[in-house]
Amino acid sequence: MRTRRAAMHCSFTSSGGRRAAGFSPGGRAWLQPPGAAVRARLGNTIRPAAVGCAVGALALCVSQGRAAVRVVTTTPALADITRQIGGDFVDIDSVMRGPEDIHNVQAKPSHMMMVKRADLFIHSGLDAELWAPLLLKGARKRELLPGGDGNVDVSRGITLKEVPRRGEATRALGDIHAYGNIHYLLDPLNGVIVGRNITDALKRADPAHAEAFEARYQEFAARLRDLAGRLEARTKPYAGARVVVYHRTWPYFLDRFGLVAVDEIEPKPGVSPGPQHLADCVETMRATDTRVVIVESFNSLSNAESVATRVGGQAVVLAQEVKALSQADTYEKLFEYNVETLIRALEATGKAKTPSTPVAGDP
Repeated sequence: MRTRRAAMHCSFTSSGGRRAAGFSPGGRAWLQPPGAAVRARLGNTIRPAAVGCAVGALALCVSQGRAAVRVVTTTPALADITRQIGGDFVDIDSVMRGPEDIHNVQAKPSHMMMVKRADLFIHSGLDAELWAPLLLKGARKRELLPGGDGNVDVSRGITLKEVPRRGEATRALGDIHAYGNIHYLLDPLNGVIVGRNITDALKRADPAHAEAFEARYQEFAARLRDLAGRLEARTKPYAGARVVVYHRTWPYFLDRFGLVAVDEIEPKPGVSPGPQHLADCVETMRATDTRVVIVESFNSLSNAESVATRVGGQAVVLAQEVKALSQADTYEKLFEYNVETLIRALEATGKAKTPSTPVAGDP
């Protein structure tokens, strides 16, 4: 994904139709005094009034044509948030495109070159993107390394879920993250925190536009708070409704909107299910009166459907990332699509109200 600020093309011609020197974008003539540049190219063939026009036009171009902050983000969600805050003052690339599994992204030489050109490298932090260090190593740009001014860890200030106890995060338990669940951006109010971290980084990189960044952030944060409130009201009639998830992608999303996961299609995070585990999921769904299975864009829909159909339920694909699905092409649209899709599935399977059957261990 790429968001580029429109280039400023600024030129003028003399009365004879020739382009005046010093006004070729990117040329070294930008460093010359305007009058000198014009005289060097055109000599005495233009009038003093034309020189005055040249000086004024150059001043306008310099004030308006400042280079954008070059940003590379690891994910489309971070790219979209940065775009909304940075506006025309940022030039954004995202390593991920959306549908991929964040755990299995392949670092490519083209990604390394992209990062090398960046002023800021914005990432999810924690151990979310284990391929990111390889990109930074390949880019060979000191200021983008952890601790550098251009390295932006947006997880600062996030209250993490599923933080393992010391010694608990071992490969024997599957794909467990050492610092906690990495999918915190699936709570829109965590997007407010992430937006603040991005805003502060943009201000440091481009102090001249700090006020603009702050104003755009305040508007962005207000939109997210309003969105969260509207969607919480929308899901209130379904509070406590139970679902099965394919992977542990959804705790932040489900907690925000009042839903409960009773089981996972994966026997362990990142481990493909076998027939016995799928049969166990079916039994759990029957015992808890659960009829909806949530699956990510990159996981097996057939496994999810095989479980859901055996209890008369539905499997629904939700967007785990911006642009994972075409209907979720912005951060806000991701939540709108996911909530409405989930509500339709709950209604279609008769789960429009809070289920009364308790799960084992419930108070």
